[in-house]
Amino acid sequence: MASPPHHVVVVGAGVSGLTAAHRLASIAPGVKVTVLEATDRAGGKVQSGPLDDPTLDGFIVDEGADAFLRRVPWALELCTDLGLEEELVSPTARQASLWRSGALRPIPNPNVLGIPLDPRNVDPNLLDRTALARLAEDGRPEQKLSDGDLAVGTVVRSCVGDQVFEHLVDPLLGGINAGRADHLSCAVMAPQLLNAARSPDGLLAVLRKTVGDTNPSAPIFATPSGGMGRLIETLLERLAEAGIRVATDSPTTHLERNKDGWLVHEPNNIHRADAVILAAPSHVVTDLIAPHAPSAGDSLGRWEHASVVLATFVFDRLDLDVDYEQSGFLVGRDEGLLMTACSFVNSKWAHFDHPERTLLRVSCGRIDDRRPLGLDDTALVEALRADLATTLGVEAPPTAIRVRRWPRSLVQFPVGHIDRLAEVDNSLVGEAPGLLVAGAIRCGVGIPACIRSGNEVADAAVDRLT
Repeated sequence: MASPPHHVVVVGAGVSGLTAAHRLASIAPGVKVTVLEATDRAGGKVQSGPLDDPTLDGFIVDEGADAFLRRVPWALELCTDLGLEEELVSPTARQASLWRSGALRPIPNPNVLGIPLDPRNVDPNLLDRTALARLAEDGRPEQKLSDGDLAVGTVVRSCVGDQVFEHLVDPLLGGINAGRADHLSCAVMAPQLLNAARSPDGLLAVLRKTVGDTNPSAPIFATPSGGMGRLIETLLERLAEAGIRVATDSPTTHLERNKDGWLVHEPNNIHRADAVILAAPSHVVTDLIAPHAPSAGDSLGRWEHASVVLATFVFDRLDLDVDYEQSGFLVGRDEGLLMTACSFVNSKWAHFDHPERTLLRVSCGRIDDRRPLGLDDTALVEALRADLATTLGVEAPPTAIRVRRWPRSLVQFPVGHIDRLAEVDNSLVGEAPGLLVAGAIRCGVGIPACIRSGNEVADAAVDRLT
């Protein structure tokens, strides 16, 4: 009798889990793959939906991630593989601002992760003369940087000073994952800064050369014109064509070892698996692996996560018409506002432009600011409307509002993250072979990083099966 085909169970149907399943279908078509999702929908942090405004009938807005970086390959490669490349669009507005000292100040260009490369282009209200003078130099650190991973703040403060870090880099880079850039791993969040800072030429000199060698008009971000939900829809279609079942409302309750591999338990079902890819939120993964690999479970359980809220506001264009040269603005943590960022949807994305409505995406919540968690939706909207009145002067009521809460959604990457993750992987190999961890905790926050994670873990699963 022929032995049954190898079976890989993927726990979690977010971007990482769906990508892992797609990769398995591509490189190991003889392997059976099952995807289990605890909630009632696939997509994870990618979610799109209509707004409750009849004037915007047919407008689908993203309630989570709304774009991906083009300068790294993984998302672009996946979109090409899925046949979505012709649907991709990029932001039409490239200039962003920073709310600082009671006004919107343009983020100076050119810059790399907020670090200005030409002090002549810096608004004098952002940095004092001492900070500007330092930006005219090469950006060598005040003293030799130690080996290994360092905090973003350590690198930037040493090379270009405290003001550049606090007024520009922390609002930008810390805003990406709602963290404190003083505590974030530079090796994960900004490896190009760490490498440049260790160059004998100096951080600024290296960054100027790098930027000088790139096309300044090349788009930085991209998204399908139908929203990021198109990526999920197309992945699900391809998985269905490959005969891969994606089961929603199917929480994994626990894992059990047996002589052939693993048993994956649902409330009313058990799946035999040769390998299990764990692409669920890390606190869920922690509970699943802890009985089998205690050290890995303990390590995963100590990673912090920030909770954030994304609110979409729609205003009558007569009440608020934003600058179409601007894509939005960031807010520093010391400005006394609840909001952390505001994106001008109409000017950022041409396909969302509307003659009668102005759309804003407003973010709030940080790892050290839990105020949004203590506010219900009504109070939260009231507070954010007050912030919009302060920053944009809009007092009129919105025509529609959509609030999407993302609890424990953004992984924080402490200094030494890469080494800690390697310890988790080694622990699983030794104590629980066949269990593999995917997701943002592996490769970083963002759609491309999650896709990379899914691909890499799928490759590792196939290596184990062969």
